[in-house]
Amino acid sequence: MGTMIERDLVFADRAPWIFDFDGLVQATPAEVWSAFIDNESWTIWFSKCRSCTATSDVFDGVGSTRSISVNGLRVDERFIAWQPERLWAFTATAMRMSMFTSLVERAVFDEPEPGRTHIAYRMAAQPKFWAKPLHRLIAGQATKAFAKSFAALDVHLADRREV
Repeated sequence: MGTMIERDLVFADRAPWIFDFDGLVQATPAEVWSAFIDNESWTIWFSKCRSCTATSDVFDGVGSTRSISVNGLRVDERFIAWQPERLWAFTATAMRMSMFTSLVERAVFDEPEPGRTHIAYRMAAQPKFWAKPLHRLIAGQATKAFAKSFAALDVHLADRREV
């Protein structure tokens, strides 16, 4: 695991690489929030997620940590923003096979109409020098993965309601 340079939330707006992904799900912000903080559910709805587990004794706010494995990459994360039903963000602390020196991911939730949640998800990164030519490839793959994930989240939340 390569150690990452940890960043604060401001990095999400200043990083050299910024990728934005938008989703609209048929669920309330409370339902969406519950899925985002339910680490085990990520393997159900987040594209190519193989595992997602809390690594801190308490997982309920800023400073909480987790480890996630997505598409062969393992990332250790520390949460830097945690406003239930509104804002969720982490900085990567370590990553196996990383093409970045820093990474912050942020999700902002709003309710444009009752029962629907808009997710504005941002991935902000500082690439390693050798990764710079891969920008377009990464952007394309990530766009497809997030579109698939948001659609799966919509289904997952509908299934939760039916139980």
